[in-house]
Amino acid sequence: MTNVNQNEPQSGLRPESGREISSVSLIAPVLKMLNKLRDDRLLEDYAIGGGIAVLYYTEPVLTYDFDVICVFPESGLLVDPSPVFEYLRNEGYVFGKEDRVDIEGIPVQFIPASKGLVEEALKNAMNVKISGVETRILTVEYLIAIMLQLNRPKDRAKIDLLINNEEVIHDASKLQSILTNHDLISKWQRFKDVL
Repeated sequence: MTNVNQNEPQSGLRPESGREISSVSLIAPVLKMLNKLRDDRLLEDYAIGGGIAVLYYTEPVLTYDFDVICVFPESGLLVDPSPVFEYLRNEGYVFGKEDRVDIEGIPVQFIPASKGLVEEALKNAMNVKISGVETRILTVEYLIAIMLQLNRPKDRAKIDLLINNEEVIHDASKLQSILTNHDLISKWQRFKDVL
């Protein structure tokens, strides 16, 4: 696992905010299963992304699933999630739409870390503890960049929540660097012009 550099300003929550995801007891089993999949080498690495990551940093948002950005073990030229899915089926978990698996009532979607921005975001994910469970989560800066790259209305609304909440801190120069490196500066400017 990659740790964030302790010499760099940390993104996330202001230390005094003490925010914790609502109903964390609901997601603790999911986090434990993700750690088990990683420990059993069915996943090389993972981090929480999407709406659940936004929820970690700010107030509740509408989200339909628990996005897991992950790297599956090498299996040739194609990404092969079948060992993870087979393991989860054998454990009695049920699959729904779009390969989402219901883990203790939470629909979980495994999203392979594509080359470029998402892969870089996973490598730079933060180690955190949620409901007593060690896990990894995308940093605010990478979360903003990924949502900007997707540029769906729901993503723009979540970016707005992250950048306009005084309890959420982000490193503006780090964000600028990420946006520059991934050709997202013009999208960022258009987003800010609409605000």
